[in-house]
Amino acid sequence: MKILNKKIHIRVAGGVAGGAVIFSIIASLIWFYISYHQEVDRSRSQIKQIITTVEQTASIALYLGNKELADEVLSGLEANDIISAARLTSQDGLTASFENRDVISQSETAVVFPIVSPFDNTEYVGDLLVYPNQQYIENNAISLAKIQVIVLVTYSIIIALLTLFIVNKILTEPMKNIANRFHLITPGDSTRIDVPLAHQNNEIGALVKDINGLLDAVNNQIDNERDLRAETENLSKKFRLIFERASAGIGLLDANNQLIVANPALLRLLGQTFIVDTERFTKSDFTGYFFDPQEIKEFIEDFWAKPGNQFSAIDVQLRHKVRAADRWVHCLFSKVEDINNPDDSLLEVVVYDITERAEREQNIIYEAEHDAITLLLNRRAGMNKLENSVVEAEKKQRNFAVLMIDLDGFKHVNDTYGHDAGDKVIIEVARRIKQFFRGSDVVARWGGDEFLIGFSYNPSYETAVSDIAADLQHQVSLPIEIGHEQTATVGSSIGISLYPDNDSTISSLIEKADEAMYYVKNHGKNFYKFYEPDETKTADSKTLSTHK
Repeated sequence: MKILNKKIHIRVAGGVAGGAVIFSIIASLIWFYISYHQEVDRSRSQIKQIITTVEQTASIALYLGNKELADEVLSGLEANDIISAARLTSQDGLTASFENRDVISQSETAVVFPIVSPFDNTEYVGDLLVYPNQQYIENNAISLAKIQVIVLVTYSIIIALLTLFIVNKILTEPMKNIANRFHLITPGDSTRIDVPLAHQNNEIGALVKDINGLLDAVNNQIDNERDLRAETENLSKKFRLIFERASAGIGLLDANNQLIVANPALLRLLGQTFIVDTERFTKSDFTGYFFDPQEIKEFIEDFWAKPGNQFSAIDVQLRHKVRAADRWVHCLFSKVEDINNPDDSLLEVVVYDITERAEREQNIIYEAEHDAITLLLNRRAGMNKLENSVVEAEKKQRNFAVLMIDLDGFKHVNDTYGHDAGDKVIIEVARRIKQFFRGSDVVARWGGDEFLIGFSYNPSYETAVSDIAADLQHQVSLPIEIGHEQTATVGSSIGISLYPDNDSTISSLIEKADEAMYYVKNHGKNFYKFYEPDETKTADSKTLSTHK
């Protein structure tokens, strides 16, 4: 049934028939109403005409008081079907009537006609009451209206059928034939639709010509698309080969940093293995494969915020497996934007393995910043870290101590046992010093046998710095094995300056710690001394905060 309803000739027939039925119903109701009221009005006008014919005789009968003549008038009225009852009444009491009680009770109202004298139009002699036969009038009006409605409906149906036949022959049937022929033509087929003979120069003929022209254009488009598809497939094979066999990792990220496309090289880098498992890596968070996910996430967010399609790169460390070596990669990002749908833009990432280069760079940086013998920070790197540490202490409102350490008796070890023994002493002293401090503290070899230490401390712990200095001196003074079952001992002279008590700049703090250390050197060695301006300038001053 649904298939039939979709056919145009069925829909046209239904539309015409439905329109005809609706028109007939509305027109019939209107015509019935008009015809009914016209017939009622005609019947009432007819009653007035009848009364006019008997009015003169009724006037004489009432004027003379002649009942026989009055009955004759009423008998003439009784012969009309449209009058059901009548009554003639004079001023002198004469009454004549005929009536049907049932009919009168069902009538709406009586029509009163005043009767005047036959000789004087101004003299009133009586009344003539007439009861119209309402049922007869209505039945007669309905009957006439029905006949007219039937004629109208029949006429409408005939017109609708004739219209449907004409529309079907002129429009629907040709359109159906064209649609059937068009349905049999497949894309790329050379068959065309013939123009109907009777419609060469009208709209149907123009439609057929346009359809044939459209089929020609579609065939040309199909041929072009075939050529383009073949060329695209050829290029696709080349790009797929490049994508799959590229040594660099290539991938696409969506706006949520989800990895949606990845070539085998990228999967190997992320998995750090030659086993490629696509399901494991695609549709996963790209940032989760790095040692510091927040770093790469913030970098990508900043890159998305930049206008235009720029390139941006970053060197980051991959998250390594347990007991696996660190791996570093160089990530090059670029935007793949959709102009029509900016929200669907993607991020292309090209990843190179730079582990060897990164290790070389780290080794170079490490060697440049660390002492070759003790592996502690050298003077330049220690100075930079001290400056940063003082800035950090200032931000966090913490106190900071700088310790300058010079070994006592080290020259004697070198002169007595040789430089190899001296190196062993320096290495062991550096190890003992370093074990006292955290990774964030500064422990640097400042010179030949000088060490510089910087660390933050809680000022509420008054003896924190002095306790550390005392323990350091004790550890440094313990015997050191230098080989051949021999040991050597050295002492330490320690000068201490405090931030912010003594100064706020690192260069001044180092200078004041150095002055305090030389004070110790010049006053017996092997103890520690806090910087105090008066004491460091006057050799005879007493030591206020020392420990021997």
